[in-house]
Amino acid sequence: MTTVDRGSSHRQRKTVYVVVGIVLGVLLLAGYLLFRSARSNVEAEEKANVLITRLVQEGARTPSQEQLVRLFGTEGGSICADPDAAFTRATSEGGISGGGPGTRPVLPESALIRGQLLVVEVYCPEKLAGFKNFLNQQGFAEVTGG
Repeated sequence: MTTVDRGSSHRQRKTVYVVVGIVLGVLLLAGYLLFRSARSNVEAEEKANVLITRLVQEGARTPSQEQLVRLFGTEGGSICADPDAAFTRATSEGGISGGGPGTRPVLPESALIRGQLLVVEVYCPEKLAGFKNFLNQQGFAEVTGG
């Protein structure tokens, strides 16, 4: 037989229901955020594995999957933010061609450019055509023997 506790007031029961509702809401929100985070981690790991495979096919040294996940995430990081933008171009060209104050400009090695191209192919294929157009306007050095 069930007995009803007549000692609790309507206000006390309502308070308990509100507190339980809030706790359940917080748990649902936390579960959703963790699920979304785990899903994006899986996607980032899959893209990193694809990039590693492509780099191995090119004969390049490969960073670890963890490094690629941290660097590029699911969206390609700064490389995919706008690979065709002037600032990205200037930063990229300056970083790979040895340019800077007091140094002479050199042609970047084509292997480095192929690496950037692979990143764009894997992480932001919708921007690939514009990036290829940019690359076609550049000059690259064919370097042999390291």
